[in-house]
Amino acid sequence: MTIEDARQNFISFIGDYEEYHASDISESDTRSKLIDYIFINILGWDEKNIQREGHVEHGYYDYRFSIPSLHFIVEAKKQLVTLTLPEKNYIASISTLYPENKEIIDQIRRYLVDEGIAFGIITNGQQFIIGQFVNQNGNPWKQNKCLLFNGFDDIKERFVTFYNNLSKESFIENGGFKFLKNNECITGKKIVSSLINREKEIVRNSIATNISPIIEEVFGAIFTNTEENDIEFIKSCFVENKETIKNRTELNGLFRDAPPDLANVIGAQNSRSISNQINDEISSPYQPITLKTTPPKPIIIIGSKGAGKTTFINFLFSNNLPETTLSQFPYVYVDFIKYFQNGKIIDTKKISKDILDMLEEKYPQLELYSFKVLKQIYIKEINKNDKGIWSFYKDSDPQTYSEKLNLFLEEKYRNKEEHLVELSKYLVRERRIRLIVIIDNADQLDISIQESAFLFASSLNSRAYCGVIVSLREGYYYKWKNLPPFNAFESNVYHITAPKYTEVLQKRINYALKKIEFTESYSGENHLGYKVSMGSQNIKEFFASLQDSLFNSSNTAIVDFLNYSTFPNIREGLRLFRLFLLSGYTDVEEYILRVRFNKNEDHRITIPIHEFVKTIGLDTKLYYNNEASVIPNLFYPCEKSSDHFLKIWILKYLTRKFDIYGNVGKSELLSTLLENFTSYGYLLENVLKEIEFLLHKEFIDTDDVLTDIKWTTLADKECNLFITAKGYYYIKNLISKFYYIDLVLQDTPIFDDNFYIKIKNKFPEADNNGKRNILDRVYTVEYFIEYLQQQENKQPKCIINQLGSILSDIHSNGLDNDIDRIKVKYEKELH
Repeated sequence: MTIEDARQNFISFIGDYEEYHASDISESDTRSKLIDYIFINILGWDEKNIQREGHVEHGYYDYRFSIPSLHFIVEAKKQLVTLTLPEKNYIASISTLYPENKEIIDQIRRYLVDEGIAFGIITNGQQFIIGQFVNQNGNPWKQNKCLLFNGFDDIKERFVTFYNNLSKESFIENGGFKFLKNNECITGKKIVSSLINREKEIVRNSIATNISPIIEEVFGAIFTNTEENDIEFIKSCFVENKETIKNRTELNGLFRDAPPDLANVIGAQNSRSISNQINDEISSPYQPITLKTTPPKPIIIIGSKGAGKTTFINFLFSNNLPETTLSQFPYVYVDFIKYFQNGKIIDTKKISKDILDMLEEKYPQLELYSFKVLKQIYIKEINKNDKGIWSFYKDSDPQTYSEKLNLFLEEKYRNKEEHLVELSKYLVRERRIRLIVIIDNADQLDISIQESAFLFASSLNSRAYCGVIVSLREGYYYKWKNLPPFNAFESNVYHITAPKYTEVLQKRINYALKKIEFTESYSGENHLGYKVSMGSQNIKEFFASLQDSLFNSSNTAIVDFLNYSTFPNIREGLRLFRLFLLSGYTDVEEYILRVRFNKNEDHRITIPIHEFVKTIGLDTKLYYNNEASVIPNLFYPCEKSSDHFLKIWILKYLTRKFDIYGNVGKSELLSTLLENFTSYGYLLENVLKEIEFLLHKEFIDTDDVLTDIKWTTLADKECNLFITAKGYYYIKNLISKFYYIDLVLQDTPIFDDNFYIKIKNKFPEADNNGKRNILDRVYTVEYFIEYLQQQENKQPKCIINQLGSILSDIHSNGLDNDIDRIKVKYEKELH
């Protein structure tokens, strides 16, 4: 319904009103014949948003109108009960209205306080007092302003203002009454904000600190600096992916890690197959190395961030290509990140110089810097000059000729970009050698840098007859593949899928166990301050227990967490695992003692998932911080909202799509999702904020892999959204666990003073080692869940009926069992 339709309905309503005006209709009739019509037929509210005659401590209110996080109560008086309003004022303070309307204002305030609502409307069907009658910020409530309408003539004259404040459409769009939009928004209180030592860090175990170099090496990225490659490490820790690469029409798994559905993307069976195909492209016997034949097409390696593109490229050239290929195809590796720390303009001169320096250093046998080779590189121009401008000196003045030749070569050598092109052509022309330039890590920079990297590589390919390999982020490739500059060059594209975490971690720990054989003892202080010394065998036991815990079939929870929450970003998964090992909460000594003194051979010592999640969620802090933690808080409302559930409803909505329709039908148009959630009563601005949060945290994704590229706002309302493995795991598993709720409640705003005090009074503070009383932790979680239940009761009934209660899911999916188990264990320990 448009505002014009609403105005027309209002004019018609005024005509029908005369028959009601002739008699004194009751308060009940005022509601049914006047107020119902105004709010439903003129202002566009639905029955699902309206609750009538609700019982509270002080009686029965007439109407409660609700959209998520925003509510107002309407108190209806008899038609002939006139409200005393100033005649020429459109807005007045409550203090001005109160003396003449004390009884009705006190009445609506009692109902509002009982319901925990701030906003209300007083009306007799013709006159309206609209305002905030309860404050939650400590300011005097009588200073609040009210919007007034003094009868139908006034409403007709100011109908746009009436509609823009009271219509459902405007109420949702403005997040409440428009005239109050700039008032101070409701703010919640957070437990962590009340703690004096909230920024304090845990006392770290220095033994863990001293073995951190091993942990950093083993669980860091394989290739951190091309000058420091450890061939043994490469061979020991690289995981060849045997998983079949899938395209979008043959998707084999549940979630996205698939190559684009494009004819020019090579579908290979595994990483060895890709290696063989790339080797065939580089060294094809049908592609002789001459200037008369075109060089191999540029090779683009695409994959999700952290999937292992760099690792694959380095392993390919370090271990997989045959010597016959490497001897004919010298290669140099260009790490683009080192060139763009302070700017966005590509310095091709610097890159060309570095390529030349690497060639001369890495392949001294080619003597590329020798006078003899330099002459051969430019022999055609030298011969031309010998017959032309240098002919006199060549025949009669050898010294001057030599000076001319040297100056010529110096000038050529000084222009690094052109010299690289000519040197590469020389290698092809006279040595039958083709230079391969690998341009890596451009995918970790923004799109303009990736474009520059691709253009630079394509230029070397076409002008210098080089073979080129470029790694790009798949999200950017999907987005730009049909646009310049990518569509201007024919390329072969290979997709790298991430290996399994179990294999990656298994190889890393095996390498650690092997590496420790060559170390001596490690010493430091434990958490009690005692000096402890541990030999390599002790540290080996630590890694062995890690291995046993991770790969024990009865304890897959940690690997499941990493698989679901970070896959296919192997780099991020290793970062989280490294964070766990280096955190102050991970007591290396305790784990070693657990293994050493475990007398039950049938009982495996494992790392509990709750310890792992708590450790990475807190890192070195005593308390949880929503903004800093790697464990996102799904109950944290977006800015200017008090709704704890909107993120979760969106995830449940998309999860339901996936559960019903599977992978093929899991997507939902953004515009459809927005339409549905605004119809439930959610503010459009808030829905968009929460979607952007979920995209940034990779709980959901789009069909063009938006989580894989840099973006700021959702400009395209026609993209498809779907749940990711991470989002599915959190909504189906993690959100229902005691250890998750115990963590995030610390930094969740509470919008009810009574519950805040109740939770705060029971919240156990941490000691210097991060220990907190377990029974009090249980109580605070139970109180927090009670608070969330109260808040969920204010949510639209239509969305609860469609998607199911969030709190019911939390109780049944794990929380109740967790709490029961903790209480039973606590009772046993007491006795």
